[in-house]
Amino acid sequence: MTQLPSPEHRSILGGFALALAWLAMLLYAMPAPLIGDEAVHAPQIQLFLHGDFRVFDEWLTNVPGYHWLVTALLWPIGVDAIGWIRAVGGLFVLACLLVMYRIRQRLHPEDALRSTAQLFFLPVLLVYGWLAYTDVPALAFLLGALLATILGRHKLSAVLLLGSMAMRQNQVLWAAFLALYAAWPVLAASGWQSWRQWRKLAVIGWPYLACVAVFLGYWFWNGSISYSSAQAKAHPDLSWHVGNPFFLMVLAAMLFPFHMAAGWGRAIRRLRSGQGWLWLLVPLVVLFVYGWQFQVDHPYNRPMGVSLRNQWLQLVATDAWVRWGFGLAAAWASVGLLFARYVVPQGWLWLPFSLLFVGASWMIETRYTLVPFVLFLALRRPEAAWAERVTLAGWIVLSGWLAWNVFDLNFML
Repeated sequence: MTQLPSPEHRSILGGFALALAWLAMLLYAMPAPLIGDEAVHAPQIQLFLHGDFRVFDEWLTNVPGYHWLVTALLWPIGVDAIGWIRAVGGLFVLACLLVMYRIRQRLHPEDALRSTAQLFFLPVLLVYGWLAYTDVPALAFLLGALLATILGRHKLSAVLLLGSMAMRQNQVLWAAFLALYAAWPVLAASGWQSWRQWRKLAVIGWPYLACVAVFLGYWFWNGSISYSSAQAKAHPDLSWHVGNPFFLMVLAAMLFPFHMAAGWGRAIRRLRSGQGWLWLLVPLVVLFVYGWQFQVDHPYNRPMGVSLRNQWLQLVATDAWVRWGFGLAAAWASVGLLFARYVVPQGWLWLPFSLLFVGASWMIETRYTLVPFVLFLALRRPEAAWAERVTLAGWIVLSGWLAWNVFDLNFML
């Protein structure tokens, strides 16, 4: 009788397979020409590498922390080709994997490796992780901040969060999330009478408050959250739009179908027991708000080049069947997400903060869902083993297909 590999050997094999997949993506991505917003980010890095420290004020919406960091890493070896810039991006992908593994080891060690593999093959991350974009480097610092918060190292968490904010300013919202995540056990132990534990809460909270103060100082100095004042009209300050929250829910329905179904199962069981019937009004409210408020009106969501996202959104805007299918998918996911399970009591906080995070952006954009979905992977309780395996297998196929099309210039996400 054939003996199955031990869990330790399976972990080694799984880690080796991930390493091979990482190397394959590196070799595949490096030779491709500039794609999408790389046409802004890569020339800015190359400018710095050649000793020209002018900043593309007309185009950069992000503080150039990412560009300076990549410059610092490439300067010693004297290379500036787009392939090498993407190779540095691959290092940030690797950092995300290592930190996710540590987070899951701490919170739910039984599936640490599988969750790490799901992170790597998350369709949004696999493509953008190998492009000269700010999203995945900023995510690596944010995940580091989450791990530091979990370990109770709040000053370190704030420093890492500032690093993330230096690449994407809107990451400041996660300062409030991390502060509340850290304070939750103290608040729960005090019976939610925060004034009784104000000293402990102050020690926990002040580093995160300092991050917010730095952000406010930057905003006052720059005059807009967008680094480029020329881009501020397309990326307005303090505005709320429902487009991205609905897009997030639809992608959740597509990427986590078994998890959404499990959430509905828990909702229905509560309904049968006579509890929680009000929650089932949520999909009706979601559909009502969708029909009333959802629209595709950002100028950058018009067909631009070969954008798969924009083509889909234009169908949603113009075809009644597609439009209501989109809304029904969002309503389905709303219940699935509300009844998801988490490995810590405060894990559910990722959802309202994620809706605020994506809702602050007018342009509907796939990569804005990256941080919410990664936090979901980090904090959720897994469903049945078969569902997790099938999800991972599906993501491997989908991510490979997307990467092939993006790097062969067939379309952009």
